[in-house]
Amino acid sequence: MANNSGAGRALRRYGPIALVVVIVLGVVLIAGGGGDDDDDQVTAGTGSDVTAGGDGGDSGLPLTFQEAQEQGTEGDIDWGPNCDTETGRLKVPIHNRFPCVEPWEDGADNGGATAQGVTADEITIALYKGQPDPLQQALVEDAGGNTDPNAVNQTALDYLAMLEQIVETYGRSFNVVTIEASGGPADATAAAADAQKVIDLKPFAAIGGPAQTPAYWQELANAGIVCVGGCSLAEPWDVVEGAAPYLWPTGLNPNQADTHLAEFLGKQLVGKPAEFAGDPALQSQERVFGWIQAETETGEYEERNDAFEEMFAEYGGEIADRFTYLFVTTSTGDEVAPTAIQRMRDAGVTSIILSTDPFVPKQLTEEAEKQGYRPEWIIGPTVLVDTTFFGRTYQQDQWSRAFGIGLPTARQDNELEDSWFVYEWWYGAQPPVNTQGVIWPGPYRFALGVHLAGPNLTPETFKEGLFRYPPEPGGLTYTHQSWGEDIWGRADYNSSDDATVIWYDTDEVGESETGVEGSGMLRYVEGGKRYLPGEWPTDPIPIFEEDGSVTVYEELPESEEVEDYPPWPGSPAAGG
Repeated sequence: MANNSGAGRALRRYGPIALVVVIVLGVVLIAGGGGDDDDDQVTAGTGSDVTAGGDGGDSGLPLTFQEAQEQGTEGDIDWGPNCDTETGRLKVPIHNRFPCVEPWEDGADNGGATAQGVTADEITIALYKGQPDPLQQALVEDAGGNTDPNAVNQTALDYLAMLEQIVETYGRSFNVVTIEASGGPADATAAAADAQKVIDLKPFAAIGGPAQTPAYWQELANAGIVCVGGCSLAEPWDVVEGAAPYLWPTGLNPNQADTHLAEFLGKQLVGKPAEFAGDPALQSQERVFGWIQAETETGEYEERNDAFEEMFAEYGGEIADRFTYLFVTTSTGDEVAPTAIQRMRDAGVTSIILSTDPFVPKQLTEEAEKQGYRPEWIIGPTVLVDTTFFGRTYQQDQWSRAFGIGLPTARQDNELEDSWFVYEWWYGAQPPVNTQGVIWPGPYRFALGVHLAGPNLTPETFKEGLFRYPPEPGGLTYTHQSWGEDIWGRADYNSSDDATVIWYDTDEVGESETGVEGSGMLRYVEGGKRYLPGEWPTDPIPIFEEDGSVTVYEELPESEEVEDYPPWPGSPAAGG
């Protein structure tokens, strides 16, 4: 086993902060949830109860190695030179590898035009080329991230060209057409216009999009076009089901994140003293929970909040007070912090759950310090609040009591990520941008769906293919990945399933996600150990214990090093 830790050490930029370019303004879709607006509901798609692990050939889907093993026939099939028959996965150096499928015979009948954008020879894909918001672009570039649209687009093209040679495409090539954005990521009018460009192209699928408005993916879903990889942010469960089988978001949906939060709080904190508060008077009290929550429009998303409180009540927990604000700009915190903190104090809250944008905690913690109020700060389902980069901007004495659930994996050097390693493995060179970790999921997920769908490629078989993906166990530095009903008991179109525990160490010195040396680092408990729903322990998790925790991996844990397969014949790295 080997990893790529020696390559490109000069470029020490970390993946998580690159997400700013696509989620800073839309982050509250997971932090505050997504409300149901009947005017915005997608009409296409009916959903399905197909579960993982299909019949292979009996269903018209390709037989996977794992299915052949279950049938005892894996030894009767020549899986080809690129299948690792010890694992049943393709010889590609990534976690969550592609399952081997029975090889397609060249020249066999693949059904021809099985769906819009699919012919006997090619699959048409619309690749969205973004136009970054100037403020967000400046923020990310100041942080060291490369957001040049041309370089980002080229990286995505490179991934698709590589994946076309790796996965089984059943005699078809990828016909990739770049769609130039006509506006920023939050411009709904431009997004709708860009969606029409895609619809006019009549592709099978689109990769990427202006994720900070639903206008783009809603139009595509209504037109029956599969959309993956940055088309949307974290939409609630019922919204994604309403768009099935066309919308494939990355990460957990808000309801799944809430499930993790309720279980973590219920098994670890409910009914126990607020031992991590800064005020001795609070430390001796049984925890009283309050929630400060961002949203994208007026209203409190009552359906999602009610569902959380129902789950929380099963553990004996309740929310004493909930303060919800409308996130508009990065200056929102100055307006909401005094009222929000006073509300928490008046309700006797010892432990504040944060589901906010990454800017507001600065004003919240400063206001709490001003009022002499020192509660526990619990990081809930949000994005970027759980980073060292933003953590250093918060009032440090207050933030020294911050802990909670982490949806991203434990940090690792950028060049240790699958997205970096696989690019270098195939091309023999570093990726054109250091934000490749944001780009990779779209091409990867699209290629995986095609690979598992078989020759009869349609949106429905694309879904059935992903729903039968045989998951590999998650790790410390990569998530457990699955689709279907096996994990959640409900049709799941999102990719990740697990979460970890984090806390902020004000004394630790190290590099932020942007490579800046300084004091204050986010720590991942037990090396970033991750839990699936239903698996959170009741025994105390060692929060605020340095022993066994990690701030950033500069080498992958030995158990998580990917197999250093030689480059495939025909790849640029192999001289092809």
